[in-house]
Amino acid sequence: MTRSISCLIGIFLGATFSFSAQAQETDLSKSFGIGVQGATPAFGGISFRYTGLAPVYLQTVGRFILRDQNSDHALGAGVSYAIFEHQNKQNIARLYFTLEGGWRFKEEQNLRTTTLGVGLAFGGELVFSLGGIPLGLNVEIGQGFGREKDRAQSKGLAGVYVGSGIHAYF
Repeated sequence: MTRSISCLIGIFLGATFSFSAQAQETDLSKSFGIGVQGATPAFGGISFRYTGLAPVYLQTVGRFILRDQNSDHALGAGVSYAIFEHQNKQNIARLYFTLEGGWRFKEEQNLRTTTLGVGLAFGGELVFSLGGIPLGLNVEIGQGFGREKDRAQSKGLAGVYVGSGIHAYF
């Protein structure tokens, strides 16, 4: 019994040290990222990032949801410019401004709503290695405006939005 526990502890410590050694050797400056990104109140989904044009970064976000007779689809894109970027062996930290836009189509109980919006945000991202995989966490806050339209009315929208995401870079 004690031998099997000792063996499990040894395997656990070996895996931990192995991941730590890989983390120190990981190249954090990868060009492509895939993950999830969301912004209140309505936009979010699977996200793709391209960082190969640094200090300019490109991102797209999309989702496609079908539920019986209801649907909710969204597509967004953004262009960011890094105003500060610091890189060392353990992480990359960047602060950026981003211009983003999005489209959303939602259908519930035969009510179709289309939303178009744009916004300017300030954000930050921290890229670090987790088990040898470069992982980026980001948060942004901004001001957005747009238009929401259904069959009966069309109204303007404006407000503060908060977004966050997580991406694995390769």
